[in-house]
Amino acid sequence: MTKKQHHSFYYGKIAKGLHWGMALVLLVLILVGSYMTGLETSNPTRFQLVMLHKSFGVIFMQLAVFRVIWRHVSSYPKLPNVLANWERRLSKGVTLVLYALMLMIPLSGIAMTNFSGFSISLFGVVEIPPLFDKDLPLAGMAKQVHVILVYGLLVALFLHVSGALKHRFLDSPEADLLPRMLPIKPRS
Repeated sequence: MTKKQHHSFYYGKIAKGLHWGMALVLLVLILVGSYMTGLETSNPTRFQLVMLHKSFGVIFMQLAVFRVIWRHVSSYPKLPNVLANWERRLSKGVTLVLYALMLMIPLSGIAMTNFSGFSISLFGVVEIPPLFDKDLPLAGMAKQVHVILVYGLLVALFLHVSGALKHRFLDSPEADLLPRMLPIKPRS
């Protein structure tokens, strides 16, 4: 592999940082969100976790917006030619769905909060002005949309990770996409 080919095979540091940073924030959001919904409404821990979940949700949405912008202004590696057409289409489709959900899920959370008559506070320090007026029937709908989108994200993440593992362990070495997104480039 020439130096130019080597460089064009890997994602840049910013793209990798966004990928893995958002993966970590997403893991926290899913774990906290799952745990807090199982607690009684009157439990003070639930209120604290809801506030934490909302704060990390705002951070996640900001990262998602930056990631979408970064993807459009920076170069990124193309899929290897050894992949079948259906794999290329599936990869592009899953990526598009992931990007859409990374924006839609936090927005539905903001809508749910605002429609319930609340604003969002970022770690109790910065108050974010509401985007929507109070409307309790819409709050219930936004909550349902939020939950459905999260389940959709879990399916898309499963496909994303499964694809990377398939290419890593079942396909030829040329189809292995994992090294190009790992935080550290392997030595060549």
